Parts: sequence; structure tokens; C-alpha cells
Amino acid sequence: MRRAVRLLLAAALLLPLTGCASLSLTGFLPYGREIEDMELVRTLGVDGDGSGVTVTGSGGTQEGENANLVTGQADTISAAVLTMQSQGSSYLYFGHVGQLLLGEELARQGVTPSLDYVLRDVEMRLEIALYLVRDGTAGQAMKAAAQDGSATDRLEALAEDVGLTADTMTRSVKEVLSDLEDRGASFAPALAADGSLTAAGYGILKDGSLAAWADREAALGINLILSRVDADVVELTPEGESPAALRVVGARSVVRPVFTGGKLTGLRVECRVEANLAEGAPAEDDGRRQALCDALAEVERERIQAALDLAGEVNADYLGLCRAAALLAPWHKADLLNGVEMRDLTLTAQVEAVVQRSYHADG
Repeated sequence: MRRAVRLLLAAALLLPLTGCASLSLTGFLPYGREIEDMELVRTLGVDGDGSGVTVTGSGGTQEGENANLVTGQADTISAAVLTMQSQGSSYLYFGHVGQLLLGEELARQGVTPSLDYVLRDVEMRLEIALYLVRDGTAGQAMKAAAQDGSATDRLEALAEDVGLTADTMTRSVKEVLSDLEDRGASFAPALAADGSLTAAGYGILKDGSLAAWADREAALGINLILSRVDADVVELTPEGESPAALRVVGARSVVRPVFTGGKLTGLRVECRVEANLAEGAPAEDDGRRQALCDALAEVERERIQAALDLAGEVNADYLGLCRAAALLAPWHKADLLNGVEMRDLTLTAQVEAVVQRSYHADG
């Protein structure tokens, strides 16, 4: 993939040197058009069943309006997009696409053609957010969302709220492409195939195809491993203690290699979680505070372990654990980055939780 990018860039740089106007770079660009003659597509959905692809496009909406959808079918995405152009009086412009949705069946067949299309198209951008639609098609999800607004509006709202939902994060086409090129595996946020387009964990990609789903607990573990937890509420009732709600405000993880007899036998994720008391009896008593810390540490450890277990089940380093461990222990780089089989490693989690003392309102 990196070689393809380099070749495309090199071709663009060399074309002006040919001296032939018919081969100029402008020949690859769309004709100039007036803005009033264009319709901006902001969300693109791609589905496939092995016999062809269906592409669905949607724009944003004005208040009180529902989105208009445009659909095209063909053997390839490029041809399907071209058929979409003939369905209206306005030219469809894809330079403002912000979200790419891939249906589950297509994702199981392989996401590479869809991501490669984004890479090569002159209007599309690699910063587009990628989503996998769980238990349905991208077209179905976008049509359901269009009944009360648009997929674009809902996904933009979801992206803005990522900091408040510790079980999801946005992933760009560029990030996923880079992961697949670097280690053959990656992950992307999943969406429920309904009108709400709610977050539904993550899809695990291996060799360019959907290999497994990470449900909520494993999705929370993924964010913890990547230190991407801005806010989360964990409800706890430690043994012998009253219930409490802890607001997790941060997590910091490192990955350490484990060697036995000079051989790489495992990876250990060490995570420090910080939380504040949101509800419940004050944790001023050291015994109660320690009980809350221990209970929170166990909850977060199980979440991280769920994410690690997926790496072993699909035999794919979709989180880049080996590279993270190599950065921490560069003298073991060769052992960690060459021919590692995740199913052969023991993947474990170790969590330290810190609950800040609460403060009385009267100071």
C-alpha cells in the first residue's frame, strides 16, 4: 500500500514534465463547476454480496428536513458512483465526505477495495472516519437515519461525544490503512444498523477482512489499552461497603514483553486508572477508599483482558501491542516484530486504580 501511494505521488509530480498538455495533472481533476450546480455528499455507504457493490450517498440536512439518499449499483465502487451522477440534475461532489460506512457482509469479504478507492479518488480524503455496520448494511442504516434527519448529522454528533463514551473512538481511513500495511490487522468503530446509528463496540480486521466483533466490555478494554479514556462511570459495591459510582477521568497504559528462558512468551499490559467519586458515601476512610480502588482495578482489568483475549482468538495484533512493547524495550525489537503469533503468547493485564479523596461541601 505504501508503494502504491509513492507511485501515485510520483506520477503526479512527473506529469507536468512530459510537455504534453493531454497528460497534464489537470486531466485527472474534475471539471470546474458552479457551487449552486453541485450537491455535497457527506456520508458514503458501501455494501456488497459478492456479486457487486451498492453505494449509498447522503448529505447533511437543514433544520426540519430529512436527508435525500442517492444509490448506485455496479461491479465496482467507481462504476457505482458514476451511476449515481445520472440520478439528479446536480453534480455530486465527494470532497466533503466525512464518514465512510461499510456493511457487515462487505467487511467480511474485505475492506481493502473500499479503502483503496478512498486512497485513489481525487476528491476523497484519507481523514474520512471509517465505521463498520453491525448486523446489517450501510444502506439500511443510512435509510433508517434519513427518516429523522441524516446519517451525517448523527455521526457528527457521535464523534463530538466520543470523549463522553469510553467504549468507542473515531478511526480514520488513513489510520486503518496504515495499521493493515504495518501489521496486517486493525480495528474500526461499529454502529448498530438502526436509525440511531449508536455505537456498537469495534470490528476487528485481520488481513483486510472483518474477523470478530469487540462487544462493550472488550471495547472499553481497547480504549484503556490505548489510554483513550476521557470519561466513564463505573458502578461498584465492594464487599461490606455501600454502593458507589466512580467517574474514570484518565488511564495510562504500557505494554511490557515477558520472556522465559530467553524466549518471548507473553505480553503484559500495565494500566494506571484514575477516578473521582461521583456518588456514594465519601471515601475519606482509608479502608473504604482502598476497597473502591481494588474493585475498580478488577473491573478495568477484566475489560482489558477481554480485549487481549480477542487478539489471541483471531491471532492478530490489531492493537499494535508488539510495537508498543518494542518501544519500551528496544533491545528486544527483533523478537517482537518478526513472526510473532499472538495465539502462542500469554496476554495478561495488570491494573492499578487510584480513587481521589472526596471533598466536603463545607470545605
